[in-house]
Amino acid sequence: MRGLLYSSLILILSACGFANYSSRYIAQDIDVKAFKLELAKHTEAQLLDVRTPEEWANGTIEGAILVNFFDKNFVSEIESLDPSKAVFVYCKAGGRSKKAMHKMLALGFREIYNLKGGYTAYRHE
Repeated sequence: MRGLLYSSLILILSACGFANYSSRYIAQDIDVKAFKLELAKHTEAQLLDVRTPEEWANGTIEGAILVNFFDKNFVSEIESLDPSKAVFVYCKAGGRSKKAMHKMLALGFREIYNLKGGYTAYRHE
């Protein structure tokens, strides 16, 4: 009975397109090495720093644009980006950028890479 229930659930989810979800969207937490490698592969990627201006002033990854996660216009600024291009996002330690990644998924972005450990890990690598 349990096997029949699981089989039915898989069949229903597949019919609804759930099985293809992971092939259409990429939302990954990746370490510094993988972040650098993937960023180099994506020549038209958008590099997004979601730290505060004060954190930004202490250093940033070259080519990044600042969109403060705590700014009241955060969502509208994210919406001005191209959802069809890969986005590489980071913050100080990885928490805010992970939340930003989930917001971007909800807005229709298809390929998002979050830097595990954030700028702190990047600087120490």
